[in-house]
Amino acid sequence: MKQISLLCCAALFVLALAACGCDDGGDVVFVQTGERPVSSVGVEGPAGGGAAQNADGTPMERGSSYGFDGEDVGWPMVVTPCQGQDLEGAIGSVTIPAAPPEGERWFVYLQAGRLMYGTDWPLEQFRR
Repeated sequence: MKQISLLCCAALFVLALAACGCDDGGDVVFVQTGERPVSSVGVEGPAGGGAAQNADGTPMERGSSYGFDGEDVGWPMVVTPCQGQDLEGAIGSVTIPAAPPEGERWFVYLQAGRLMYGTDWPLEQFRR
């Protein structure tokens, strides 16, 4: 468990620079739907793990997203959004069993307190 934590912390720094709070691509994209504050997002799979958070430590803004490459992590991929920095205070997790269909991406989001995923950008569902 400590090895995974150390790996995630190291990956946090690298990915935080690339994950600017925008949809930066990837096979799996966590989208902040605004239901709960999310400050960091971790992913784990058979090929490795990674994480992303804002470099300044602020929670994600509604509509912002972090993308992860399934080729780097592998399938099945577990996505875990957290309330705190450095993957502290897990809100929950969802396991995505396989890569998305050709030309698609998985979008992971919170809906009614549950983590969901699908191939459609979720914010259309959450317009006020």
